[in-house]
Amino acid sequence: MASTRSAGILIPLSSMPSAESWGIGEFSDVPRVAEWLQRAGLGVLQLLPLNETARDEFSPYSPLTAMALDPQFISLRDVADFAAIGGDESLDPAICRRLTHARSADRVDYSCVRTVKEYALRRAFERFLDVEWRASSPRAQALERYIADESWWIEDYALFRAIRSTERERECRAWPDPLRRADPGALAAARITLEREVLFCQYLQWIAEGQWQAARRASRPVSIFGDFPFLVTGDSADVWKRQDEFLLDATVGAPPDAFSETGQDWGLPPCNWEVMAARGDEWIRQRARRMAALFDGYRVDHLVGFYRTYVRPLAGKPYFLPGNEPEQLAQGEQLLRIFLEYG
Repeated sequence: MASTRSAGILIPLSSMPSAESWGIGEFSDVPRVAEWLQRAGLGVLQLLPLNETARDEFSPYSPLTAMALDPQFISLRDVADFAAIGGDESLDPAICRRLTHARSADRVDYSCVRTVKEYALRRAFERFLDVEWRASSPRAQALERYIADESWWIEDYALFRAIRSTERERECRAWPDPLRRADPGALAAARITLEREVLFCQYLQWIAEGQWQAARRASRPVSIFGDFPFLVTGDSADVWKRQDEFLLDATVGAPPDAFSETGQDWGLPPCNWEVMAARGDEWIRQRARRMAALFDGYRVDHLVGFYRTYVRPLAGKPYFLPGNEPEQLAQGEQLLRIFLEYG
């Protein structure tokens, strides 16, 4: 009987930069690592979550979105619109200095990386808008198809991201009340006034996913595994749009144990499992579908949390949700079936 076991390594994408990278590991760097693994007789590259995080957030397990890839991993050298405007030579001298710093830093300077990449990507987008989008070129049509195919998640995400950018990256709880509550009328108006910024956010995801899928193909036969974060931050596109599906007056953590007398508080909002279940666990299904499209396989973070979540109310004593073992087992098995359903 043939063995199905395989060996590999786990490494954050941020930790595998090449000489051409902009101070951080990028999508286009993945095949090089995969080639090295293949030569070593290994078959799996396991990455930490690639979900976008806020500018001041360094943990990939506190993502700003359960669906979108982080634009900080885009390889500018492989962005056609950036090459068309002159590539690195088109950069402002001040940005060039920051890029030099990012590339030579001993550790990833995330703030610097995000600054220089956003500058370059916005310039690339301006070129795309002027030359491709307004002419309805084949590339513009490709972006339109991508937006249509991914509309089930990218419409809400891009609007959230556009509003957040306009609000100077303030948390959504600090937005004007109608936007904070995701009022339908306010969102309809925002889609019109922020149309250009929404398209920019969609453009970034189109570029990011195109590079990511190309990297996956170039990495074969090595399998690329992802990491399914247990939850998202309270300031995420998902919580903002599905506010009643989360307990916003509590956080998730771990109970006291031999390592901590007070337990852990992760600062993430717990799922309102009852409301989610009443809606067919749509959010979990969407996440499983997205992960299956992005990876050859994936690790489910904090698996036990899908059976029972340790809830820490802002006022009151912590408790497990669900509260009894039969309900915990039933819920966990149901959610695991969803993961299996989408592969």
